[in-house]
Amino acid sequence: MATTFLLSAVVAACAILASVSASSPRVLTVGGDARGWRQPAPGEETYNHWASRSRFHVGDLLYFRYAKNDSVVVTRDDYKVCRGDRPALRLDGGEEARFRLERSGSLYFISGAPGHCDAGQRLTVRVMAQHDGASSPADAPAASTTPGSGSGAVPKTPPRGKAGDGKTSAAAASVCASVGGYRAVAVRLGVAMLVALA
Repeated sequence: MATTFLLSAVVAACAILASVSASSPRVLTVGGDARGWRQPAPGEETYNHWASRSRFHVGDLLYFRYAKNDSVVVTRDDYKVCRGDRPALRLDGGEEARFRLERSGSLYFISGAPGHCDAGQRLTVRVMAQHDGASSPADAPAASTTPGSGSGAVPKTPPRGKAGDGKTSAAAASVCASVGGYRAVAVRLGVAMLVALA
């Protein structure tokens, strides 16, 4: 009886963690909050260095904040030579634009203003799989102002097992595995400790 209650509590905790992590994409201000998207001053940190300090996941939003500028999504080859006259997508929302990362892989951004890319206003973003482990769509990313959401699957009826037989903790761990990521590992450790105490 206590084991069933404990397992139900673990399943509920997994469901809560899954909904929080899956419905909360991050919004990352390109270049940092203070700097934004502009032509860098001599000796200033490059946008690629800024990007190397962050992890980008499918579902996250890039927030471009700028004045009298824009950003364009280009191919790798056009990125290398700062060619923005044939962009895959132009982000020109006035003083800001948001770009939702909808697929994993590398994306290339440059300034559409003449000479800015050559002066360092360009960015490569390496996008990792979604936070919740769901598959990513195959189509190209699109500009967006609305974050998307996904969800981890959690069974309606918790698996049953007797305390001390190892099946309860294994079943709880498999339920939490659907959450994915580091949070599931923390939940598994908590479940193992609670089962050991039961």
